[in-house]
Parts: sequence; structure tokens; C-alpha cells
Amino acid sequence: MTSSGTSQPSEPTPEGRGALGRWFEVRRHPAVWATSVLLALEGLALVVFAVIGALDLLPGRDRVVSVAIALTLSCAAGAWLMLAAAYGVSVGRSWVRGPVITVQVLTGLVGVSFLQGGTTGLGLALVVVAVLGLVGLLSGPVSSFTGRRTYDLDQD
Repeated sequence: MTSSGTSQPSEPTPEGRGALGRWFEVRRHPAVWATSVLLALEGLALVVFAVIGALDLLPGRDRVVSVAIALTLSCAAGAWLMLAAAYGVSVGRSWVRGPVITVQVLTGLVGVSFLQGGTTGLGLALVVVAVLGLVGLLSGPVSSFTGRRTYDLDQD
């Protein structure tokens, strides 16, 4: 109420906006954006591999079904994890560090294995992506943005 006794409409509060509105209000360092985009691209690449693996299960193909199913499910689960981690980095969740570091180390090891096996292009790409992911995740701005905080149950 104003001093004249009439009520004025107030500005919308962050609580009145949806989650997307609050998401856009948070300022993010470019390193946070770059790391989140890199993780999302890794997740999308895994989606592509999962689809290719699913197509490999179609009849008339020469394959080992159990291996194709295992690789397809692994790619799908990895895609879900990396896409969730990309979102987690973009909103500042601390839980992303452990899974992403693990995935990046494994990605780097697979890349080194490809390099040793003679598949230079793919191996080099995997090593570069792994190093960029680790550097981005462990950079100062991303570490401070995803620092441990406490949340109310309705916010997490």
C-alpha cells in the first residue's frame, strides 16, 4: 500500500518467475558456458553413438548382439550423465565434478589407447576433448561457480 491507501502493482519477484526465468538471471563466467557447452557436445556425441548402436541391432547385420546391446546402453547412459552434468555445471551444482572428472579421465585413456593402436585422428580428438573438459571443470571460475552450497529441499 502507498501512503494514499491504494495498492500499487509490485515488480515481479524471482519467486514469481519460473525456473527458466531464474536461470537466465544468473551471471555466468564464459568458462562456465564453455565447459557446459563442451559437456553437452560430449553428451550429444554419445547420443549419436547410441543411435548408431541401436541401428546396428537391426536384423540382417553381422554383429555380436550382446556387445551391441552393451555398447548401446553404455552410450545412452553416458549421454544422460554428460547432458545432466552440462546442466549441472550451468546451474552451479557441485555434484558434477566427480562424474565429469571420471568420464574425462576415461575418455583420455581411451584416446591414448586409440593413438597407440594407430587410430590417430579419433585418438587425438578424444585426448583433446578430455584435456579441455578437465581444464574447464577445474578452472577457477567454474570451480567457484560450482562450489559447495547448501540448498533448501525445494531448490535442489
